[in-house]
Amino acid sequence: MIIGAQGFTIRDYAQNEADFRETAKKLHDIGYKTLQVSAFGDIDPHIIREICDENGLSIIITHTNPQLILENTEKVIENHRIFGTNHVGIGMMPQKYTGSLEGMRAFLKDFGPAADKLHDAGMKLHYHNHGFEYEKFDGKCLIDHMAEETDPAKWGFILDVYWTQYGGRSPQVQIEKMAGRIDVIHFKDMKMHGHEQRFAAVMDGNMDFKSIIEACEKTGIQYAMIEQDNCYDRNPFDELKLSAENLLRAGCTF
Repeated sequence: MIIGAQGFTIRDYAQNEADFRETAKKLHDIGYKTLQVSAFGDIDPHIIREICDENGLSIIITHTNPQLILENTEKVIENHRIFGTNHVGIGMMPQKYTGSLEGMRAFLKDFGPAADKLHDAGMKLHYHNHGFEYEKFDGKCLIDHMAEETDPAKWGFILDVYWTQYGGRSPQVQIEKMAGRIDVIHFKDMKMHGHEQRFAAVMDGNMDFKSIIEACEKTGIQYAMIEQDNCYDRNPFDELKLSAENLLRAGCTF
């Protein structure tokens, strides 16, 4: 499995062209060859692609503004062709849809035409989960309803193993339940600080990454993007370096 950097981890260092040039070089120097574009500043997609090419970084997937997906799908398609990827990610359903089964279904209905357009362009819309998708409705977690009520050809899932653990389900079980629906997964770890759950570098926390990696290999997931929403012990680049070192020892590759 190929490991890459989730841009949200280094978002504070990718808000303008000059900073992103330095950031891309640092990712290259660590050894990263793949990247998810997420939460970057207002940088022209051509410039992002140029900087990535200069540093040997392939853009695998994005997190794209939901309103842009909804209101200007054609622009999203154009941007992703510039990036060189067919995977369009949505980081979370807008808050107005959360908290009910009816809301989730309204989200799927509203974004259905965009998913259709992306599919017609040879692309796919991917949904990234947090913890609230594990609330149960009619005896079933919301994320399970979502998987059952979407077309696998048009909707994928960027499963976030931290938030799955946070939501109370084994990431290994979730990965196996979603076999064939996950092209890209998010790896982040969880550690305790007193009574507080904290994000941690991969394999520097308490999650069972041996089982997680085995489930990924079993179900054929190709890319794992390393993400850390907040960094407590080190700066984001050192955390990405530690995560990579640990995963390389576990048999993953850049």
